[in-house]
Amino acid sequence: MKARFLGTCALFAMAVAALAASGCAGTRPKPPATVVHEELASAPCWVTKGGGCYFKEAERAKYVCGVGSVGGTRNVGLAREAAMGRARTEIARSLAVRVTSMLKDYQATTTGGVEFGTAAADEQHIADVSKQITDMTVSGTEIVDSWISGSGTYYALCRLNVDGFKDTVRRMTALSESVRQAVVDRADQAFEELDRATNGPADGK
Repeated sequence: MKARFLGTCALFAMAVAALAASGCAGTRPKPPATVVHEELASAPCWVTKGGGCYFKEAERAKYVCGVGSVGGTRNVGLAREAAMGRARTEIARSLAVRVTSMLKDYQATTTGGVEFGTAAADEQHIADVSKQITDMTVSGTEIVDSWISGSGTYYALCRLNVDGFKDTVRRMTALSESVRQAVVDRADQAFEELDRATNGPADGK
């Protein structure tokens, strides 16, 4: 009787162990690379390669693009606004560098006057004007596409049009006419350089 009881206990323990092992194997987390791959398997190209691939190659230099994303909320409207904000931040970072370059190029072609003073003041002036232009023009960005992943992460693609950028700069009367014209004259080349530096290949949506 005792031997039968011990045998039953042993079989029960083995069954429990087998179930536990089976349960652990079934809940083992997937490797991070697999999770990311599955998450982005059906994503449009601009999510993984950058905004440039959304546009045809002939159109790419007309825009500065930014991609933003946000997860963890069921409020679609809130997710959209947050993703747009992050996309605009990405555009602003790229644009600020390029505007600063435009202003320094303009500075190098001038020999003084009301725009510039000492070397230290010039740097601060350029930084201030660059921020002014960036803040004003980034507000004119528009959302052109969006995508929601399987886990609920909202992605937004925003763009800033070079023509809209130039129009905004022309209306910035707080800046001198010479500075406004200098930025407008250099805008097309600046957008082309940004496209080459930041956008992915134009291989379709």
